[in-house]
Amino acid sequence: MKSNVKKRRKGFKITTIILGIIAVIICSAIVAVGVLTLPVDDSSEKAVSVGGLLKSETVDYKADTSQGLEKNPMIKILQVVWKFVAKSDAAVHAKQTPPENLTKEYNIPYINDGNRYHMLDVYYPQNFTEEMPVIIDIHGGGWIYGDKNLNEYYNLALASRGFVVFSISYRLVPDVTVNEQLWDCMEALKWISENMNKYPCDGENIMLTGDSAGGMFSAYCAVLLQSKELREIFEVRDVDMDLTALLLTSPVPNMDTEGDYMMRKLYWGEDYKAKATYEYMNFDKIIDYAQLPPTYLITSSGDTAHSSTIATYELLKSKGVTAELADYSDLRDNKKLPHVFSVLEPFDEFGSKAIDGAIDFYRKNIK
Repeated sequence: MKSNVKKRRKGFKITTIILGIIAVIICSAIVAVGVLTLPVDDSSEKAVSVGGLLKSETVDYKADTSQGLEKNPMIKILQVVWKFVAKSDAAVHAKQTPPENLTKEYNIPYINDGNRYHMLDVYYPQNFTEEMPVIIDIHGGGWIYGDKNLNEYYNLALASRGFVVFSISYRLVPDVTVNEQLWDCMEALKWISENMNKYPCDGENIMLTGDSAGGMFSAYCAVLLQSKELREIFEVRDVDMDLTALLLTSPVPNMDTEGDYMMRKLYWGEDYKAKATYEYMNFDKIIDYAQLPPTYLITSSGDTAHSSTIATYELLKSKGVTAELADYSDLRDNKKLPHVFSVLEPFDEFGSKAIDGAIDFYRKNIK
């Protein structure tokens, strides 16, 4: 009897110790996440382009439409994840050497409100002899990470091939929702349409491109440019711009998929069901509102958005859009090419090959 009591007491002590250790680990993780997600001043060297992690005495980064998102535990985890991704991307860029003989104009505001995400860059060859076709790039980053600087080397690679390249930033979740991000993108397109004459642009030929989440924005903007009805629903302004081509690298334009309740809530807002855009969170719900230009898609066997890219390509073909799919199965260092490989490493043989294929497609469709 005494032996059984001792065993129970010993088991209770062990269980208590284990639970205590688990509690300490959980508390430590909560504290660590809290520290890592403290906003810093947007002028600080420690500032990183992750949504919700910037503050300013003069700029209000937070939109009313996204109230409550910043407290969501999943958002906190994503902020930490993307901070580490930012370090990884910076290390990849540090190993690359961009081309020279390019004009680079940085941090041009497309909205004069002091918000660092309402800026764009312009790149083009220095020794041009005539107007050049235009490429407009929208970076990716899971809706919560990145700015125009993320794709700088990729855009320099595009410009070196004889193009004027505009690279835009947009505000990030959880400071805003996808609705405001699309508004930003359309405002940037409007600024570009009204200011192309300041640059050596052939305004008759424009290719809009984006990778990952930026691929979603590019696809949506291509439709919004043509549809007055959808512009009213999404509350974006009219833009005088016709696209010659569309380039989508690993796009993820379908956010209203089965089981993705959390994604809808995180990126479209706590009240997403009450918004006019509720019925339009999938690309297949808006594609019939426009006749899309010829579209080129890039993916790879190691792409986390491989199935999404294939599905987008098949949707475009089913709607009669001229579309080509570049699905790369090459290996780099015996590993499958990863998500948006041509954007992250545009100068190696694999990135260059993918970019050349997209540029050839664009040139075939130039007016």
